[in-house]
Amino acid sequence: MKRILRLIVRVIILTGFATACSASPLSDIMSLFQRDLVIDVVYADHKNLIQESRVYMATDPQGQKILIGKVNKISLTDTQQSKVEISIDKEYKEKMHETTAFVLMSASFSENSEPYIVAVPPLDVSNKKLLERQSQVKGVTFLEYKIAVASESFNRLMERIKKQNTDLLKQLENYINSFNTNAFQKKMDELTDQISEFSIQQKEVFKKEVLPSLQKMFDSLKEQNTEEKSKELEKQLREIENLIDV
Repeated sequence: MKRILRLIVRVIILTGFATACSASPLSDIMSLFQRDLVIDVVYADHKNLIQESRVYMATDPQGQKILIGKVNKISLTDTQQSKVEISIDKEYKEKMHETTAFVLMSASFSENSEPYIVAVPPLDVSNKKLLERQSQVKGVTFLEYKIAVASESFNRLMERIKKQNTDLLKQLENYINSFNTNAFQKKMDELTDQISEFSIQQKEVFKKEVLPSLQKMFDSLKEQNTEEKSKELEKQLREIENLIDV
């Protein structure tokens, strides 16, 4: 009986020792996930950022923002650029992706005449990789950010315009193939109204990508119709050409 009791006590002691040993690695692992995110952001010029300068997060650099971190230190790279080490509170690090823009707001654009950084996460985070500790990313100034956003918006606009133009030409081609001159002319009247509202960029794209095909379509229709109808078509074409003459 005593032997059994001693064995039970030994098992309890060994179990307690094993638990104590395993607790430390587990806590180390948990603390790893709970640490703040520390990364380096490289700028051509740090614009008077200093240690403890604030780091915010916002959907727009000049919009409403929340404080998420601070500047730890600033040093120079081998190419004499500014390497700014920042720490981001652990509760926000899951929002920091590789495509997050770290916008440097110099005193000229900041709200309180003190420079700071605004992290602008991407709108679409699907398939975006999170930033890891000790990552290095390229930062941008406020003006560089605004130029990049404007360029993206312009490119999206141009893609929309090109798609609209392609759809228009297909529709007009169907009218010609079916000898439906009246439907073609009605569409041209609608198009004339639309062109009067076009931006300069839209007119330039239309002139380059649509007008040559449109002129051929008019020529084809004039061959299919009477002289009187041909004059009407010619008048419509001239009106469109005048509207897009930029």
